[in-house]
Amino acid sequence: MSRPVRIAVAQYAPTIGYVDANRVAAVQWAERAAAEKVDLLVLPELASSGYVFASESEAAASAEDAEHGELVDALTAVCADGLHCVVGINEADGAVRHNSAVVIGPQGHIATYRKLHLFNDEKSWFEPGGELPVVDLPFGRVGMVICFDLWFPEAARALALAGAEIIAVPTNWVASFRRQVYDAAGYCLGDIVAMATAGQNGVVMACADRVGVEREVRFLGCSIIVGSDGWPVQGPAGHEEEVLLVADVDLDGVALARRRTPRNDLFGDRRPDSYNAVVISASPPAGAVTTPIPS
Repeated sequence: MSRPVRIAVAQYAPTIGYVDANRVAAVQWAERAAAEKVDLLVLPELASSGYVFASESEAAASAEDAEHGELVDALTAVCADGLHCVVGINEADGAVRHNSAVVIGPQGHIATYRKLHLFNDEKSWFEPGGELPVVDLPFGRVGMVICFDLWFPEAARALALAGAEIIAVPTNWVASFRRQVYDAAGYCLGDIVAMATAGQNGVVMACADRVGVEREVRFLGCSIIVGSDGWPVQGPAGHEEEVLLVADVDLDGVALARRRTPRNDLFGDRRPDSYNAVVISASPPAGAVTTPIPS
């Protein structure tokens, strides 16, 4: 490997409302990652607070500052020797809250991403964000999306076009609304979407899901690290196990993955000026015209 990076994702079960216990758990997983000389650790979505809020007051009680909150301060101490961490938090932002992911390094807070696409009851507790930061870290460029964001390919593509080589995905994949939860090999749909996203964009995907049941909502596990060629390099993890997945990847492989053949490039071959779909009737009436669909 000419540009090696060690990536880890932690799969475990934060507890709704237990902010202190969740902070202790996040620190313990970060300490395990630091002991394994990990460069980038990803923790689950809303690791600071738990996920299934019962009321506005409960959501507000577990919110914290993204830059100087207790979780950020605690993880900064663990990152002192070079670890960088992406963790999902319930972010307090004045009068509103965001479902956010924070990048933390040896000097503390580096960047905050606020989830763009809120899922189901998240719309009761959070306001959506408005931008997709790409962070230059000592080992490479990292972007972030959170859970349901994966189902909107524009987000990952925008990050990749801005230079992201790794996309960190704090997530809480749930069984709710699923006709089928796992395939015959034990993959959940989030794994498959992450693999497709990696393959389409030539990026490394690091997805940290949680496990357990919270107020009758079941989480799927299946955390995964996907190489820039679209194939898993670690995972998926089990459906119920708490585990730290660790993988060594070569970020020089990102450029290679994007050069699909000597004559093809995932970004160079894009034709955005031609992405103008039209609806054509099989038997248009006389004088009818096709209807452009905005790209």
